[in-house]
Amino acid sequence: MMTRRGMMMIELAVAGALVGTLLVVCLQLLSAALAQRRAADQRQCALLELGNVMEQVAARPWAELTTAVLSQEKLSQSANSQLPGAELKLEVSPLADESNAKRITATLRWQDRSGQLLVPMTLTTWRYEIVD
Repeated sequence: MMTRRGMMMIELAVAGALVGTLLVVCLQLLSAALAQRRAADQRQCALLELGNVMEQVAARPWAELTTAVLSQEKLSQSANSQLPGAELKLEVSPLADESNAKRITATLRWQDRSGQLLVPMTLTTWRYEIVD
């Protein structure tokens, strides 16, 4: 038969194992929450950057709205630091039914921590030539 002292040691060991398990689970949840927060911050940065780029592009003169000219556009330094491996792609295409309209599409991709390219964010606008 076990003494009370022996039972107390077993109870302490079980309690320690439970506390250790709970600590590991809490740390994993905290790590997952931080990863999701980082991903949300990156998506927000990408969306703001796309909006800024699109605003700059839409303000250009009509003659400069070509894919070749817009390929010179670069991301800001802060976006490059927050979005690893970021790739900006701008495309301009005329609308088939209107000769004085162009569709401008900006696409931004970046990599996650493992180096995999994430699903790109895309922003599209239409620009019309003002004819006097």
